Amino acid sequence: MDHIDYKTDRTNLCEQIAEKLEQAIVRLDPSTKEKLPSEQVLAGNFGVSRTVIREALKLLKERGLINLRNGERSYITRPPSKTVSNAVHRIVQMDNISADDIYHMRIILEVAACRLAAQNATAEDLKELAQILSDMEQRKLDLPVRIKLDADFHIAIAHASKNRLLGMFVETMTTLLKDVIGKGIQVPGGNEDGLMRHSAILASIKTGNPDIAEAAIRDHLSVSRQNVRVIDEMEDMKAR
Repeated sequence: MDHIDYKTDRTNLCEQIAEKLEQAIVRLDPSTKEKLPSEQVLAGNFGVSRTVIREALKLLKERGLINLRNGERSYITRPPSKTVSNAVHRIVQMDNISADDIYHMRIILEVAACRLAAQNATAEDLKELAQILSDMEQRKLDLPVRIKLDADFHIAIAHASKNRLLGMFVETMTTLLKDVIGKGIQVPGGNEDGLMRHSAILASIKTGNPDIAEAAIRDHLSVSRQNVRVIDEMEDMKAR
């Protein structure tokens, strides 16, 4: 960590220091297991108190860039996908973004992911998807587990696309839509129909044909959206 810019002015010190440290962190090779300098060293180099440094480190922790350990220096970490999901979730709530807008974005991302997966999926990717599908079948009556496995299946497709940023975005959207996934399963026959359509998606990816894969994922997401609307209408009627 010898490339930290220690120059600051005297306003918003903890934020400035956090930004300086973040700039240094993001330039690192992600495979390295580096630590930040100690609080004492940072305080001396920045010319501030250790209290200011602690506040700056708290900001970095909130951003998912470091892991604070009592009595040790701060370990640099990769921000977890949950950090992105939480930020998007707050935006969705504050801007009152509709379920339809979220679902349309899901279609855009997952169609792209499925097309790429058909071209780029490895034997290991296909094996993972098949295992998740098998687990879904075995745990189809355990709703919380079934929902998680459903989400895992879609995230695994995105990772099979080999586009890391697309994989992260799909994971973020899928996290936001777990409640929606649950509703789609709960319509009469929805669980069995969903398993059938997931199986068709896997078969389409195995063909290596992006157009076939796109048709399969679009069909699934369209039916899933219809199922969710049925549940929403039923819940509205009960609430009246």
